[in-house]
Amino acid sequence: MGTKLLKLTSLLLLAATLTGCPGEEECFAPAAITQVDDLILISPFQQIYNQGDVITFSVTIPATNNYFNDGTEINLLEATNAFEARLICTDQIFIGNNVEFVKGSPGSVNGWFNLIYNNENQLYELEIKVTLNKIGTYTIYTADSIAFQGEKICNRYTIETNIIDNEPGRSDFIFTVQ
Repeated sequence: MGTKLLKLTSLLLLAATLTGCPGEEECFAPAAITQVDDLILISPFQQIYNQGDVITFSVTIPATNNYFNDGTEINLLEATNAFEARLICTDQIFIGNNVEFVKGSPGSVNGWFNLIYNNENQLYELEIKVTLNKIGTYTIYTADSIAFQGEKICNRYTIETNIIDNEPGRSDFIFTVQ
């Protein structure tokens, strides 16, 4: 009798674990995370800059794209109702230099930047002009991610990307200001 009760209890616990909660969202669904190369633009892109040079750091993502779900078109604004996306990247280039946000805004934490949805062109946009005042060597890690966080806890999409024109296979971009 004790063995049957133990087996029955084990089966019920196993069944409950395997079924989960109905209607529960998958927070880390593979279809909601993707790799899209070359979304970050640094212009002009070069290895050596002079003190006082101005560079533009920008990212543009169409709200409607086929980056996710095996190439099926999705509108990120409709899917998430998120009017901004968060770029997470190294912020070394911005520290000690003059920074002007042309499009987008700084995030709430160092290394976070907000791409703002533009209703006129249906793009998420970030454009930062940086006047290079600080002399030295800079490293920007290019394995950056852009997160579209919806209103629900697990309603999110993430794009992993890198800098356009960087050497293939490189996860960092190193340049000097003299």
